[in-house]
Amino acid sequence: MSKETELAQRILEQIGGLENIRVVNHCMTRVRLSLRDNDQVQMDALKQVKGVMGVVEEDTIQIIVGPGTVNKVAKAMTDMTGVELGAEIPTGNTHTSGGSNREKVEALASENKAKYKKGGNGRFKRILATISGIFIPLIPAFVGAGLIAGIGAIISNMLVAERIHGMQWEQIVLVLNVIKNALFTFLNIYVGINAAKQFGATLPLGGVIGGVVLLSGVTPDQTIQNIFTNEPLIAGQGGIIGVILAVYLLSFIEKGLNKIHFRINRYAYISRLAYLVSKIKLY
Repeated sequence: MSKETELAQRILEQIGGLENIRVVNHCMTRVRLSLRDNDQVQMDALKQVKGVMGVVEEDTIQIIVGPGTVNKVAKAMTDMTGVELGAEIPTGNTHTSGGSNREKVEALASENKAKYKKGGNGRFKRILATISGIFIPLIPAFVGAGLIAGIGAIISNMLVAERIHGMQWEQIVLVLNVIKNALFTFLNIYVGINAAKQFGATLPLGGVIGGVVLLSGVTPDQTIQNIFTNEPLIAGQGGIIGVILAVYLLSFIEKGLNKIHFRINRYAYISRLAYLVSKIKLY
């Protein structure tokens, strides 16, 4: 058992168990739990759990476990519940009373998966969960880029107001802008990789699709025509939505090709086996 899974179980013990969770989500440093009954939370005991750095009680219970750990703890919880990150967990479990604790968790996860898939708005929930899975990992980068942009803006304003002087300050602003723009310039690539992970496609191919939107190598003299408008394509055209849709299409094509490849390999294996059998001499 990993330390993150163990931490997730210890947290669950203090919040009323799996059955008390409505939604599991997380941000940069906090596991955000929407509970069915907040009165079941043992707040003092929860704060004493090893690995918990703090607890914030608002509309959700926000358990601070730190960056890098938070996504693993949230993933462990979603594995136990059987429902994707950000989706509401079904209620009414009645078949988890017997057996060991592990068997109960597995039974609960299986039952929740079935209810989650059968739900009338399950498709809408899965769409929301997929979108969350694409963008939530980018939250730390957005926060960092925002902080750097803010610092750069303050220094720029001080230069304009002549509170500070010197080329070194202008160089600092330039460096901060380079770091800030690294996220937003290549955001489509990050989104393409995360979308590929959510749709079950190859991650590098998702990144390539995100990079294609940048139109690297296209010059004003050599352009690519838009098949719908017959006008030259512009770098970034289609944006993030276009990348997500393209990666979604990629996942279908890739899965189809994998099935064909599997069938070809299977037929080749059967043919080879039949050939070997035909060469066997019986004595």
